Amino acid sequence: MATSVKADNFIPQVVGDKIATDYGKFITVSNFVDTSTELVGVPGDTLTRFQYEYIGDAAVLAEATDDTPVALKSNPIPVTVVKVSKQVQLSDELILSGAGDPYGEAATQIAQAIALKDDADAIAALLTSTVTGTGTTLAEAIVDGRKKLGERGMKLQNYVFVNSADYFDMLADNKNWIPASEIAADLVQKGVVGMYMGVNVIPTDTVTAKAPILMLQGALKKEMKREFLAERDRDLANYTWLLAGSEHRVMYLYDKTGAVKLTVA
Repeated sequence: MATSVKADNFIPQVVGDKIATDYGKFITVSNFVDTSTELVGVPGDTLTRFQYEYIGDAAVLAEATDDTPVALKSNPIPVTVVKVSKQVQLSDELILSGAGDPYGEAATQIAQAIALKDDADAIAALLTSTVTGTGTTLAEAIVDGRKKLGERGMKLQNYVFVNSADYFDMLADNKNWIPASEIAADLVQKGVVGMYMGVNVIPTDTVTAKAPILMLQGALKKEMKREFLAERDRDLANYTWLLAGSEHRVMYLYDKTGAVKLTVA
């Protein structure tokens, strides 16, 4: 009589944890997005959010002189909660006889698929910015972008998302490159690989080569309607396991002038 053992059976909790854990390993751009859970439990899926414009720097005011108020300007933007999902169906035969670890591989790829979608949507939101910067080199383009951020860019963290090809060009520019070993450990853990022209660098191929995106801390928002959820289900009709990962969220550019689209001529 055959004995059922752990190796022959699907372990749902272990695989569910693996999907959630691997998701955190695969996200890149999303590590630098301000994320909130205020939408959890709130009715409705269509929201109005606002992109605020900076009011400008303060000025010296002479004694007994009235100040001149300025208007706080914002643009309302409608955002809709979306469901991001990926599923894989595995037969018993594949789990029992497939090479390697089929359901472990499926869990990893589900996590990767959702993480890459999150990063792509984050970049798409940044590309809605109307602020641009240019230069004949990466260094010149980034400096031009930092000028557009102004003093805020000197007081808040700012990041540049670059294609991997641009990253290697930065490495070759020794005089302007600061390696990860010389910057804060918490930034390195989130995915910063170094600094270039005073900006934290994050390589991601969701960005086009020669078209980096400069972002000020807090410029991008992600609001979760439901946290990342890893699930599994058994279909007895055809003896298969279904693995799934999903999240409900919105992603949008909160600070209209907090992202700069760069172009290297």
